Amino acid sequence: MTVRGGTLLRRRLLTIAAAIVAGLLLAAVLHAAGLSRLVHELVTRSVAPYEARGMLVAAGEGRRLYLDCRGSGSPTVVLEGGLGENAGSWGAVLEDASRVTRTCAYDRANRGRSGARDRHTLVDAIADLRAALVAAGEAPPFVIVGHSLGDTYARVFAGRFPGDVAGLVLVEGFAPDRFRRLIAAAPPELAARWQANLDTNVRSVEAVEHLDWAASEDQLEAVDLAGLPVEVIVARQPFATDTHIPSDVRGPLEAIWRAGLADYSRRTRVQVLDGVGHQVQLEQPSSIVAAIERLVAAHRAGG
Repeated sequence: MTVRGGTLLRRRLLTIAAAIVAGLLLAAVLHAAGLSRLVHELVTRSVAPYEARGMLVAAGEGRRLYLDCRGSGSPTVVLEGGLGENAGSWGAVLEDASRVTRTCAYDRANRGRSGARDRHTLVDAIADLRAALVAAGEAPPFVIVGHSLGDTYARVFAGRFPGDVAGLVLVEGFAPDRFRRLIAAAPPELAARWQANLDTNVRSVEAVEHLDWAASEDQLEAVDLAGLPVEVIVARQPFATDTHIPSDVRGPLEAIWRAGLADYSRRTRVQVLDGVGHQVQLEQPSSIVAAIERLVAAHRAGG
């Protein structure tokens, strides 16, 4: 990667660092070796930086969202970042995906270049996104890609506007509804630790995203993806690295975890990545682009 000027280099490194820190807030497990490998990868290979080319677009009630759409073709991909992230976290995916089809990255309210918004819900947030896409002339159908907390926004978008969605890519999803199934099946000590982890993450979500989480999780629970094609990408983390899980329940809990990944819809494809951490969009962006390609090809072929 050739960079002219120390200021631009610092900005790019800060963008990457901010994406890593924000995403790790929602990681259930942080393995030291995995973090070292990620740092090594970022230092030794070129990681596509995000170069802002978007614009502020009218959303709802005077609000404006930053939207950056590139490429051409249908369906249009919309990239949803994780906790505290914005369009800048998608630099390694946006360019390659835009060679496949029209692709949009954006900043949610209270993030990046977008305007502020008081306490609201997931439904409120995706209504603003839909309004911004319409105002910008971006037509459905959409493939929504959600990383980490972005998984909840993506699913609620599909539930709210089912006729507008051609498929979902859920990358290392926060998935509190799936995690609650694990908590319910875990031994008491492990369940208490996992519940404390979830409670901490929820407090972070409420503080950073200004979300009414109780109402938002009810909205998430009401989503039915039915026969929508869903690509699920996860890192092999919770059961491979968490040494606190008793050996006698590891197998049954992993079975519940895998079942939860597979039951988003009747057309769910699950990919479990080895040697990859929570920030898949930085560590292995090609896996996300490949999932996008599959959904785009299926839609263009008529299903």
